[in-house]
Amino acid sequence: MILRAKQEQNVLVFELEGTLDFETTHQLSQTCQGLMKKNDCTKVVFDFDRLKFVGSSGIHQFIDVLKEFNGFKEKPRLCHLSVEFEKIIKAFQSAKRPFAVFTNRLEAITSFENDKLNAKPAPAAKTKTAKKTARTRSN
Repeated sequence: MILRAKQEQNVLVFELEGTLDFETTHQLSQTCQGLMKKNDCTKVVFDFDRLKFVGSSGIHQFIDVLKEFNGFKEKPRLCHLSVEFEKIIKAFQSAKRPFAVFTNRLEAITSFENDKLNAKPAPAAKTKTAKKTARTRSN
């Protein structure tokens, strides 16, 4: 697998090319995290446009790497997923931290401007509404 890193606006874009296997997945994680640190960048897009689908030999590790990045403060964006990769990613995402999947790179990059993926709703506002509704029904 070949990894290319490009800075676009204030986003680090990782272009993945070739085939995914067990050996390259661990290297991918270390390289990406090293480049993020070096460039002091927390906004990341993984572009799958040139990545080929492979069997199960490295896919579980690869999903674990994506989940690791998905747990960062700035949620990474994924774009140009093949039908096969999109099915796999949807099957392995968690309900609490779903992957942010976009059709193309521009959508993924501009999504950081209106970052609703990392925003968390204020629990107090929901609680007050729920209590008010409950009181209204009991009266």
